[in-house]
This record gives sequence, C-alpha cells and structure tokens, in this order.
Amino acid sequence: MLRSELKAGIDYAFREKRVLGCPLARIKLIAHVRGNRWKAKWIDTHPGLVDYVTTAQIIAPWSEQKGFLREEKELAELREYNLEHGYDGNFPICEALQQVFESVQDELSYDHGVLRTTLAPLNRLRTRSGLSEYALRSPAFQSRDGSLRLPQDQAEELARSFCRTEPAPVLISIETTERNWSVDVARPGNEYLVPLLNQYRASWAIIRQWCGSDAAVAERDKRIELLERLVWDAIYSLQKAGSESEAARLRRAIDRR
Repeated sequence: MLRSELKAGIDYAFREKRVLGCPLARIKLIAHVRGNRWKAKWIDTHPGLVDYVTTAQIIAPWSEQKGFLREEKELAELREYNLEHGYDGNFPICEALQQVFESVQDELSYDHGVLRTTLAPLNRLRTRSGLSEYALRSPAFQSRDGSLRLPQDQAEELARSFCRTEPAPVLISIETTERNWSVDVARPGNEYLVPLLNQYRASWAIIRQWCGSDAAVAERDKRIELLERLVWDAIYSLQKAGSESEAARLRRAIDRR
C-alpha cells in the first residue's frame, strides 16, 4: 500500500516478507514515525506486541485480507496457466503486445503476460476488433478494484484481432518510432542503440505480420495519399493567401518524399 493510504488506528494485514504464501498477521497502526516506518501493535499472532513496520510490509486493510489472498491465488494460477500454455517471457512477442495495446490509447496495459483493464475499455476495443462483448473466462479474473486480469493467450487473441481490423494506428506508431530511432542510431556516438533497435525490430516484424502485410501496406499508402492531398490543399490555400514562403516550404517537404 502507499503511505498516503495508511491511517493510524486502523487494522491492516501485515506480511513480514513480501513472498507469495507468507502468512498475514493482523496489526493496528499506532502512529507514523518517519519516512516509511510506522509503529504498530499486533492483534492476533503476538497479541500486545508493539514494534515497527515499513509501508512495504503493510499489504491491505484487514477487512480486505480475504479478498487480497483470493486475488493473490488467482494471479498465481493465471501465471501458472501462462507457463503451461507456452508463455516464456519471449521479448519480441511481449513487446509487440505492449506496443499494440499502447497504440489503442485506452485504459489497457500489458505486462509480463497479463493484460490489465476494466470491462468498458475492453469491450470498446473488442467492438473495434470485430469481437463480441467479453465474458470472463478462466483463468482471467476480476480484482477487488473492479479491474480485470487476462492471461497471455486472451491478450494475444485480442491484439491480433485489432491488428487485422485496424492496422493503421498500430503501424503508424511503430513506423514513426522506427524512423526516429534509425535517425538517432545514425548519429555519431549512438552506436550503442543498434542492439536495442534490432531487438525492437523483431517485435515490429511480428506486429506487421499480425496486421497482414498486404492489407497493412495498402492501408498505410491510403493514409499517406490522403495526407498528401491535405498538404497540397494547404499549399494552394497558402498561395491564395499570399504566403508564398510557407507554401514553398511545404512543397519542398512533399518533393523530398
């Protein structure tokens, strides 16, 4: 828990070591000492004991300890499910998923084989991806705060569907990043970025594959053509308004393409 969330006089679940399965003890916070240290009184395991604890050892309000343990168990089962179904933390695939969900620009985040979101943004993305509304499927689960945790295979299924349906947002994002990084790598002294760029190129190749290369290229070219038409319209408008220098600057930019 965060220090700002803690209050003296409230009972909390305490865990001496932040290790999965380590038992919880019930404590009552007496007062904040300094920094992340609190003075606390033990309620059950060592009744009456007064000692100092750190913020990191305070797991949840005692009233929520059963829910916390249930979530901890469900998350462990989800991670075990991922391992049983081939998840190995493979960087290109994991990075590809992370970039796809970032390009959605909604309340979804992917990390280490787990997609975290809530039902509303999840269903918005599923609608955009041509999928039906989400029905909770094990080992996915809903946590105490209402957020959903989905396993690797469900996250990948959703990402692939989105890439097929709306390749443009994803492709524009990765191509912009690749272009900018390629320019940075070419500058003297930035050779150390080459391995990182190559590492990410593997994930970009996966994303392009998910998008479908032919459809993706066609969609990209269509958007480029539209943007060029808009730029030419702007050039003509600038010329009519007497802004020849600005019109010439845009024309040079188009000619360099």
